[in-house]
Amino acid sequence: MPKAGAQKISKMVNKRFLQTAERWKNPSLPKEKIERVKIKTQNSVFPDLPNESFIFSYDGPHKDFFQELITKNNKVYSGTNAKIPTGTSGEIQGNLIKRMGLISTIANDSNLRSYNLWPITATQSEYLLQAGKLSHPENNWEDFGMVLYDRSQNGWNPKEAQAIYESLKKHRQDLGLSQSDLESKLIIVNVGAEVDSSMLYNVRPKVLLGITQVYQHEVLEKVGEDTSFDGYGLNGGLPLLKQLGSGSRTLYIPGVKSEIGLRLLFRGWDHDLVARGGGLAYSGDNGRVNFAFL
Repeated sequence: MPKAGAQKISKMVNKRFLQTAERWKNPSLPKEKIERVKIKTQNSVFPDLPNESFIFSYDGPHKDFFQELITKNNKVYSGTNAKIPTGTSGEIQGNLIKRMGLISTIANDSNLRSYNLWPITATQSEYLLQAGKLSHPENNWEDFGMVLYDRSQNGWNPKEAQAIYESLKKHRQDLGLSQSDLESKLIIVNVGAEVDSSMLYNVRPKVLLGITQVYQHEVLEKVGEDTSFDGYGLNGGLPLLKQLGSGSRTLYIPGVKSEIGLRLLFRGWDHDLVARGGGLAYSGDNGRVNFAFL
């Protein structure tokens, strides 16, 4: 169970709730009950439960790594939304676009890789939350990856949706995906980034072989919203269908059957899980990135 300080906070209409609502950007629509077998994740070097986590910051016990990471990240991603503001003290705000840049910067630099420090995955975050080892989950939300529902031009983030689809298709065999898998609803964690001025945020999402995780989860076919669940999302970062129906946490999924587009997967400050976030580069006061040793 989480520590006492990490217990679920009552959902009052306050600033943080409104910030979270801003991320959803989706109206309430009818529910639909569908089930589908999930695809297992690829073999990964990321353990389910790291010993501890550390919030991305300018100082602290890992300041040398973080400052080197910021410098090298900004050298590549200057002029894009993946650039990290420079500073000397305090925690650093994060979102998915910034996270993509950080992951790519580490992956492409041998010295940074030698630290064995990476942003945590969605699964790791839930295991850390369950073990009471996640840094300040009651105060922050965190983006973990993308949910590719479809590539409709009327859906959310159409350019990024098409770009990540093309990257998945290019590496389909390496990822162990079939052509029919590519047309399914997919969670994509540890997404990389390359500079591309044609993209909305000036970065193109891409697969990083050996780092990016791609999988289908059964609850992605549970079209609807405000679904309570009990426990933790220890399977791919989301709860299983059998966990839904009651509990102290809520899972939010788009309430439409088509033209959903590409959405965020994140956990809110109140421990709710959201697979329908719209703004890939949305930055709020509470957005953070947790790192852990492999």
